[in-house]
Amino acid sequence: MNNQALLDVIQQAADEKKTVLHLFNEGLTTLPPELFELTQLEELGLSGNQLTTLPRQLANLSQLKVLYLSDNQLTTLPPAVCQLRHLKVLYLSNNQLSRLPFQMARLSRHLEGLYLNGNLFTVLPRVITKLSQLRLLILNDNYLLTLPPEIGNLSQLEILYLNNNQLKALPPEIVKLSRLKQLYLNDNQLTRLPFAFYKLSELEKLTLFENPLPIHLDLLKQVNEPAKIIHFLNRQMLKQRMVQENRQDFLVNLLGGLLLILLMLLIL
Repeated sequence: MNNQALLDVIQQAADEKKTVLHLFNEGLTTLPPELFELTQLEELGLSGNQLTTLPRQLANLSQLKVLYLSDNQLTTLPPAVCQLRHLKVLYLSNNQLSRLPFQMARLSRHLEGLYLNGNLFTVLPRVITKLSQLRLLILNDNYLLTLPPEIGNLSQLEILYLNNNQLKALPPEIVKLSRLKQLYLNDNQLTRLPFAFYKLSELEKLTLFENPLPIHLDLLKQVNEPAKIIHFLNRQMLKQRMVQENRQDFLVNLLGGLLLILLMLLIL
């Protein structure tokens, strides 16, 4: 879309007092100032362009509830986004983000959905754990190694996607997500789940494919019966613990016996 065509679309949106404007896949590298005069907008779609940043005038669109910024070239979250305090859903998939500014906590009052899949995160930005109204968090296809204990602060979270990361363990605090209904953990490096996972009483779906877990594929396929999966893994964990304790007891007894024999030989 050339500049004049873009201005025409913006002018039409102004004339018709549109609350929704989609400018998907238009090859945009910059945005004209006229766009930020559409203060009535509640949904703005800018996904599939070539944006590397956004001007501070974006904050003028104070009524925005949904903002699409996926499939651009963002390396940092533009500060103006953090001033859109009525945002409910923010799409940031498939950019080049590796961190988020602490100012993002300003969105905590209304933000319910956050799409961050396909970025460069190796650790979960702690500011995300300040977004207390989040119900949906998508973090597929990143490079996450761990999750912070503060993940348990997201008390409203219902759906969490963590597919295709590098997680080796989950923090025990994840069981504080008492409203969690769906949890996706495919393609990680998990060898166990926290023993208290059974406390996630609202969990309706759990996927754990492509992890080095001691569980048969047939059981993993029962994704809509997470209690069965969790129960089996907990039993496996207890068995492994018993084997380790028995081995330790055997070694202690063996060492004690050897010391006793040695002592008797010394006496003789």
